[in-house]
This record gives sequence, structure tokens and C-alpha cells, in this order.
Amino acid sequence: MHCLIIAGGAVGPDNPLYSYTQGRPKALIDMGGRTMLERVVAAVQSSSHVEDVVVVGIAPAMAAGLHFARPVAFLPDQDGMVANMMAGLEWLARHRPDAQVILGCSADIPTITGRVVDEFIEACRPWDMGVYYNFVTRARLEKRFPDSKRTYSRYGNVEAAGGDMVLARIDVGLRNRPLLESLTAARKQPWRVAAVVGPRLLIKFLFHRVTFNDIEATAQRVLGSPVKIVLDGPPELAMDADKPFQVDMLRAEFAGGG
Repeated sequence: MHCLIIAGGAVGPDNPLYSYTQGRPKALIDMGGRTMLERVVAAVQSSSHVEDVVVVGIAPAMAAGLHFARPVAFLPDQDGMVANMMAGLEWLARHRPDAQVILGCSADIPTITGRVVDEFIEACRPWDMGVYYNFVTRARLEKRFPDSKRTYSRYGNVEAAGGDMVLARIDVGLRNRPLLESLTAARKQPWRVAAVVGPRLLIKFLFHRVTFNDIEATAQRVLGSPVKIVLDGPPELAMDADKPFQVDMLRAEFAGGG
């Protein structure tokens, strides 16, 4: 399968990460002598399942000087996460017309490895659902990254954080752009996600009664395709460099030989 990496656009002066990026894309933040993007691409290219890699959000000229094991296709920023996603899916539909299922991830999870990528992909077998998403429990994430201070939500008796990797059918993404725009805008506020997908889920969320089964059933209804949640995959999938202290924490790990 092919991999689509969403690298995002430039970081503005009002963003807490601006001092780290100086206006360049967050994906180009240095992590132990390599950019986050180079580390993420190295991980997916070393997976036994991934063929071509497409990066959206980094113009080809900006990628000059980056080093990868194999050629990578670069598409410029389309001014929005969903717009970037759609540009990547449309590129794959045109240039890799036989592709049906893709791996998607963000460019700010620099601790992933080929083993991590393979573990997630294998957990999604037989790849016959429309979308596979992942959550990592608080216990597993904090065991690996005790100072991560990630945001968690409760699902039944489990506290978990969403990961930054998905396996999905290309056609499911292309036909659901309006819905994806709404969900992406609300992605870090679960109650807003619930408001988009229906009052029943919102009520259950308010009373801390939402389960992973509820999410799967609701997502299948709104997307028009089966959805599967992979629970407690590798913690690296949910450890993004989203805040300055997280960048510092991950840099310290790489400086220590991680």
C-alpha cells in the first residue's frame, strides 16, 4: 500500500511553536539532527507494507536538502488539513489508480519506527473495513512517555488518546469531504465531534458513557462504510510534538540515543 503524510503548512507568529519553526512548517523541526518529517518518512519507508510515500504540505523546493531512502512525492500546502488530505488522495487516485487502501499519518510523530508502522498495519488485517483508527490507553502511553501530558478522554472504563495514524479506503475519504472538514475542526474536542455526528452520542459523551463500540457504529453510519478501532497499539502513534514542552521532551529522547 501507499502512504499519505500530512505535513501541514507554515506556523504563524501566534503559534507557541513559532520560536521552533521561524515560520517554516512544523514538520521541519529538528529532532536529533533530522527533521520530524525525515524521521516519519524513514519509518514508513522501512515498513514491509509501504510502497510509495506522498507528503502534502511541503512544497518540492522546501524539501530540497532532506534525505530519504527512496523518492518521495511532495505536494504544496493546500491551506487546511482536509484540503491537504484531499489533494493527496486525488494525487494517488490519478497516479496510482490501482490503489484502494492507504496508510495515512501526520508528520509530527517522530518516534515511530518501521516496527511501529508494521504493528499497526498488521493489527488492521484483513484490511476490509472502510477506516481503521487507533487509540492508545493512558496507562500504555504514560508508561512509554511519562511526561507527555497528552489530553485523554474516557470511553467506558478506559482513558485513551487518539493516535495519528489511520488505514483507510481512498474512496471513503474522497466522498466524505464535508464531513471530514467538520470532524477535523473538532478533532481535539470530543464533545464537538459528538455534536457533528448526532445527539445520541453527544448525550452519552456528556454522561461519560461513550464506548469504542459507539464510535465504530456512529462512524459507520455517517461515513457509509465499516469502521474499526485498534486499541492500545504502539504508544508512539499517539505521541505527537504538538506543544513546545513536547518538542523539548522528544528532543531530549533523541539526544539520549532514542
